[in-house]
This record gives sequence, C-alpha cells and structure tokens, in this order.
Amino acid sequence: MRPEEYLLASHAIHIEMGRLAERLLELARFRCAEPSNQAFLNLMNRQAELLETLTEMHDRASTDFRSSSARMPLN
Repeated sequence: MRPEEYLLASHAIHIEMGRLAERLLELARFRCAEPSNQAFLNLMNRQAELLETLTEMHDRASTDFRSSSARMPLN
C-alpha cells in the first residue's frame, strides 16, 4: 500500500466515522441509543467494521512502509 493510498482511504473512513458520531449523538439526545433500537445497532456495527478496516490498513501499510524503507539506500 502506497502512502497516498493509505492517506486517502483513512481520510474517507474518518469522514464516515464523524458522520456516524453525529448520528449516534442524535440518537442519544432522543434517548434512542440502546440495544433495542436496530438503527443504533447498525451504527455500532458499522463503526466496528470501519475500525477493523483501519486496523487492517495500518498493519498492511506498516509492513509495506518498513519493507520499502529497507530497500532504500542510505545517503
């Protein structure tokens, strides 16, 4: 994974996470942020998916960055 790809993908995830946070806040204000509300559960599941995706991207990018820096000559 190239650094540009990582930055673009992680930025898109952060934007979606911000929107999810706004929706969760809305549900909390109206006392609807509870496990019996399917909309709440869907938001929480999506948040967990996005966090997992970020973790996978970070792991892959870290490996790629380390291996590419090992190939770069020192000046």
